[in-house]
Formats: sequence, C-alpha cells, structure tokens
Amino acid sequence: MPLLSVITEAVSQHSQAVARRNVKQAVQLYQDLLAKGGRPSLDTSDALLKVLCKASWFAPAWSVYQRLQAESSVLQYSTYQAMLTTAIQAGEPYTALEVLRDLQASSLQPNILTYCAVISALGKQRRRGMPFAKLAYELWQELRQSGLPLDAAAYRTGMNACIGATKPGEARQLLADMQAAGIQPDVRAFNILLKGFARSGEVNALPALLAQMKGAAVARSGVTYNTLIDAYVRAGWLDEARATLDEAQEAGVALDVWSYSTLIKGYVQQGSVRLAWDVMEEMRQRGITPNEVSYTTLIDGCVRRGEVGQGEQLLVDMQARGVRPNVVTYNTLLKGYAQDESKTIEEALAVLREMGGVGVMPTVDTFNTLMEACVRRANVPAVLRLFRKILQCGYTPDAVSYTTLIMAFASADRTDDAVRAFHEMRADPRVTVDAAAWNAIIDALARVGRMSEADALLTELMLEARQRGWEAPVEAFTSVIQGYARLWQVEPALQVLQAFYEQGGTPDAQMFDSLIDLCVRTGSYKRALQVVRAMERFGWQVDKERIRRLLDEAHRQESAQRRRQGLTRVRNENLERFKFWLGLPNTYYSSD
Repeated sequence: MPLLSVITEAVSQHSQAVARRNVKQAVQLYQDLLAKGGRPSLDTSDALLKVLCKASWFAPAWSVYQRLQAESSVLQYSTYQAMLTTAIQAGEPYTALEVLRDLQASSLQPNILTYCAVISALGKQRRRGMPFAKLAYELWQELRQSGLPLDAAAYRTGMNACIGATKPGEARQLLADMQAAGIQPDVRAFNILLKGFARSGEVNALPALLAQMKGAAVARSGVTYNTLIDAYVRAGWLDEARATLDEAQEAGVALDVWSYSTLIKGYVQQGSVRLAWDVMEEMRQRGITPNEVSYTTLIDGCVRRGEVGQGEQLLVDMQARGVRPNVVTYNTLLKGYAQDESKTIEEALAVLREMGGVGVMPTVDTFNTLMEACVRRANVPAVLRLFRKILQCGYTPDAVSYTTLIMAFASADRTDDAVRAFHEMRADPRVTVDAAAWNAIIDALARVGRMSEADALLTELMLEARQRGWEAPVEAFTSVIQGYARLWQVEPALQVLQAFYEQGGTPDAQMFDSLIDLCVRTGSYKRALQVVRAMERFGWQVDKERIRRLLDEAHRQESAQRRRQGLTRVRNENLERFKFWLGLPNTYYSSD
C-alpha cells in the first residue's frame, strides 16, 4: 500500500489499536523510502508528521519535523501547532519554543493561544539548570508588545509568568492593568497572586490579598483554600494549614483530593508520616478517593525514612485500588532505589521496564535518578548508556544530567571526559551551568592534581557567583584546598582560603581541618597555629584530641626518618608553641 494511503488510513481509523499499527507501518515505509535515497513529498511528510503528533509520538514526530526544516519547507500553521503541542505534552517546552520561532521565521504570526500555550508550558517546568522561568517571562513580554488584544486568560498567563520569574509585584500590577482594560478579574486571577506571594515566601502578604479579593466581591473557591493550605505547608505552618482545611469545611466549600494531599505532603516533609496516614484515612471517610498524588506523597514519606519496601507495598496497594501510578510515582520510588545500597541496578531498571509495561513514559528526571544510582554503585558504563538514552528519546539533558555525568567520569578517573562533558554543557544554549556543575568539575580536576586548571575554573566561578548573586561556593574552594593538601603545598592552600574569605565566604570546619592536617604533616607549625586560631575566631570547635593524635603520628614518622639518617633532633620553636596551645608538654616557656 502506498505511504500516503497508509497515513490516510491511520488518520481515519476509529480503533486506536489499528491506528497505531498503521502509524508504525507508515513510519517504516517512510524510513525505507529515505534509506533508498527517495524524497517524500511535502504533503506526505506533513501528513505523517500530523498523524505522529496525534498519536503523541514525540521522538519520530520531531525527527520528521527536523527533516522538513532542514529542507526549508514552509508548513501550515496547523502543522506547526501540532508539533508544538506534542513537544509540550512530552515535557519539552524548549522544543515547543523552537517550533514557535520556526513558525515566526516562516512569516506566520503566532496567535494568542499559541503564545499562551508555550508560556504556560515553560512556566510549569522545574528542571534544575534550565532557564524556563526566564524564557516564559521574556515570551510574555514579547506577547505584550505584539499588539495582540489580551483577554482574561492571557492576563492570567502573564501573571503566572511573572510569578515564575519571582516578580510578584509585577503580577499584582497586571491585575490592576486587567481591571483598567475593563476585564473583571475572577477568582483564578486572585488565586495566582496568592500562589505567587506564598511561593516567594511572603506569606504575611496573603491577608491583604484576601481582603482585596473580598472587596472585589470575589468569593473564595476550593482552589483558594488549597492555595492557602499549600502556602502554609510551604512555610512549615502546619497548624494553620490544618485550621484552613477545617475552616473551608465549616464554610461549606467542597474540598477535594488536592486539599488533603497537600496536608499529607506537609506532614511527610515534617517527618510525621503517621499523621499523614491519618489524613489519608480521613479523606476516605469523607468520601474522597485518594489519587496518584496522595499515594505518591506517602511513598515519598517512606523513601525519606529509608523504608523503600513499604513504598513498594503502597505502589501495589494503589494499583489494586484502581489508582494508576504516574511518572512522579515511579521517579519517587526510584529515588529510594538510588539511595538504598541493598537495591541493585538491575532492580531499578526493572522498575523502568514496569513503567513501560503500564504505559508510563519516563522523563529526564527518571533517567537522572537512575544515573545517580549508577554513580553511587560506580557503574560508569550504565551512566553513559542512560545519558545517551535521554538524547535518543529526544529529551533535553538538564543540569542534573550533565553534573551526574561529570561525577561519573571523575569517579572513574576519566578527567578528560569530565572536562569535555562540562564544556558541552556550557556550549548547550538550553542549559544553565549551576553551582553544582561548577563544583563537580573543579573537584574532578583537584582530585587528580590538575591544580592550574582547577584554579582557572575557580576564578571563573568566583566571577560567575558575583554576577549571579550566589554565595561564595564553599564546596569548590574546599575541593581546591584539598587538592593542594594532597600535593603537600601549604602556601597555595592558604591562599585559596584567603580568596574564599575575601569573596565573602565563611570557612567551614572541613576547610580548617584539611589545612590543619596539611600544616602538621608538612611541619608548618607556625601556619598550623594560625589556622587553629582563625578557626576559633570563626566559632568552630577545635578537636584538640584529633590534632594531638595527628601530631603524635607526625612525630613518630619524623623520629624514624631521623634515626635512619643518623640526625639529632633540632629544637623547633613553632612546634613548641603549637604543643603549648594543645596542652602538651613543651619547652616554649622553659627557655630563654
């Protein structure tokens, strides 16, 4: 059957199973045609792309789309929209943004629905090291300047974008702009503001917003109460969260599964899993069926307590009750597998296969969690396979993916590969290099004594930290200090400590301990005394007993070396002063 006929039949099939078979056949015919050097017509490729998007098959759809773009094909608006929507559904909003830019490059004007879909998708992503919130805010600004008339939904989208960019004040101004444009804000707009101020930590601003809401004659909804419960849970005010839930019930507002699930999350985060179980039982008594979020939150509580077996049992229980686990459920359980050393990689991969068996597609977080488990078990080849799997699935590796890859290479003494992965991360415009990635590569270099490279990157990191308002990165400085300590180089190590202090950092006990050990091992007792006094000034407790043991060991090694060389002992004033500080017998005050 000709390719276009197969595609047409797939589109017209009412049976999902038959349609999927025809889509697979269409993809195979398309690939065969390309392998033979054939060139599918634009109509054929366009039709195949749309049917793949309809089936939510992101990876093959993206492959067909990229081929069309490489051929400079001008597509219909509906085709761009289908690809954009499929990317959003696959959790790849950056790809959706790329399609939006292609649409604009083809001289088509995105409509307000397309803009809002991409802005919302970007704003909902929380992957580390990915500038999604910034991109959502910038795209919102572009929409405002486009001249398109904004409706209530667009204003709400903009408010969410401002909230994501930690600009709750701008979100509040949009509410006023909305009213000035003659659009009466509804409860959803107020709920967005409540959520924004709560997530920015400004819980004390909520009463004024609630008063403004009351003045506008907008009644609180179940979502309003859920937002307030969530705000109090985030602030750790569980008594207030519980009181808000009770208040909603007294007001006759129908609470839902999210109300109770949020309270469950609060008790889990506090470590009160027993109270979380009680809330779950209360839900059932009130006729509210726990959903996948409720169960997943409890599974998370079990994982946090190291009770992975109980989490597994909860997964079985929720499936037995007809509740379908989602990808977050499996990711949470896999996190427990990563942390539990008794669990093997094979067991973790079995969970990945189970996900596929029940139709749950893994995400980048899934692969990141598995990669972390492999790093813990020193299985570097598995880390590489999983990283490649992210790319094969058409997903975008995030900062966690790259950082885990760098750590895996470093653990296997493949420092050049770690450096290469770091530079690939810096060159990837979709990923922001965060502090954890900097720490990982600097530690990798310092561990193998490549100090000039570690110092150079540390200097870059200090500049980056100042520009981005980060605190002085204690982990990176500690790694460099320890690198010099392994090489027995006292002065460079002390210079790094001085640079850290000048950067505004507060040295921690690990830094000081590394320096004290270095000074004692190298016989730099004057420096050792300076370090312990600095440690005391910063308020750290000095373990004198540990230092005495370290000094005794250094003395034994020194004495053995003198005997081998036939040397006599020479009085060391700095050593005697150091021994005096330690409370050991000394000659510091018994001589002229």
